[in-house]
Amino acid sequence: MRKRLMFPPRPLLTAAAMTLSLAAAAPALADCGPAPLDFGAAPTLPAMPVSVALDGERVLLGKQGERIALQRKLVWADKAGDLSPRTWADKVDWSAYATPAKASKPAPTRLYFSPEGQLCRMEQYLSIRGQSVLVGGYTLDYDAGGALAGYTEFTEASDAAAQPYRVSRRACLQRDAQGLLTTFIDDGCDDPKGPGASRHYVRNAQGQLLRVIDTLSPGAPQAVQTYNALGEPGPRYVSQPSNYVTAGDSRAPYAYAAPTQHIDRVYPRLREDLAALPSEIPGIEWRIVRIADEVPMNDRDDQSSWDPNVQTVLAQGETDAQSMARLTPAAQDAVWQAMQAHPGRILFYFDPMGRVLLTSAITPAQWEACGDPTNLAPDACGK
Repeated sequence: MRKRLMFPPRPLLTAAAMTLSLAAAAPALADCGPAPLDFGAAPTLPAMPVSVALDGERVLLGKQGERIALQRKLVWADKAGDLSPRTWADKVDWSAYATPAKASKPAPTRLYFSPEGQLCRMEQYLSIRGQSVLVGGYTLDYDAGGALAGYTEFTEASDAAAQPYRVSRRACLQRDAQGLLTTFIDDGCDDPKGPGASRHYVRNAQGQLLRVIDTLSPGAPQAVQTYNALGEPGPRYVSQPSNYVTAGDSRAPYAYAAPTQHIDRVYPRLREDLAALPSEIPGIEWRIVRIADEVPMNDRDDQSSWDPNVQTVLAQGETDAQSMARLTPAAQDAVWQAMQAHPGRILFYFDPMGRVLLTSAITPAQWEACGDPTNLAPDACGK
């Protein structure tokens, strides 16, 4: 078993000194110095011990008196709503948790700030047999404009590792020459194999946000949020397999604009797929309908959308011997136009008691253009 490293006391920053340092903070380059290759190496900046441990679920006091939830990630981004990266450590009023230099017991966390007041390093300690042991933490990086450029998380390494601490996460934020965010990499930044999950912010020459692209790996988009000329969110495109799959149907992922309000299974189809839609039973009635706009589609307690009186029939018939619903060319055109004009309101009843939400898919070429961060076309995902 690896022998845990015990560290001598490091220079401490008192609560009063910390308050003065933060008060004098200016929006300049954080002088954190180069990040050491060995996380266990003693920093040159003075330490500020605080009484808050970095593990577990805690709510901390913010600089404006707000409540700040502690997170393991220093930077993260939500999947919906505001898609900009979010932070928490820079919003905490750490002076409220500063411990005296001669406290009765060692602090679980030590913070290191630049002379400008920006957070440079966070160390996590455990008390083991009366000794304060460094078990992990974070280092933070800033760009030339003083904006956060990324962070590295360290945890204890295995006994066989050359260094006592290993990098467990490396996230970064990349900006253009104007300082606008272009990429947030959640992990794997600087990894020779390529980054992991990433979010790309596509802007035009004027800096207007056009799309936000989520990828699991380079060249593999998973979701694209579009924005209109006013900066308002438009359709959100996703790539995933259909929720309705029958025998012989394709299980490949489809890219499509995700319906915003629905409880029915989504069944994305390309235009050419409408010639024949699969059912499960031969010789059974099927129909494709449009639900009136005023009828709720997202309330499980409201079954009014099943009422034939609120439905406009676009196509109907009986499944053939292969359990397929065959549409005439005219019916295909009518259904496709309705799917475009009334997204989220076209239903395919594959039998009288079963239905799915027909959603228009985009072609692989359209999806490639939509998910390409270098494509600055305002209609990259289609009109």
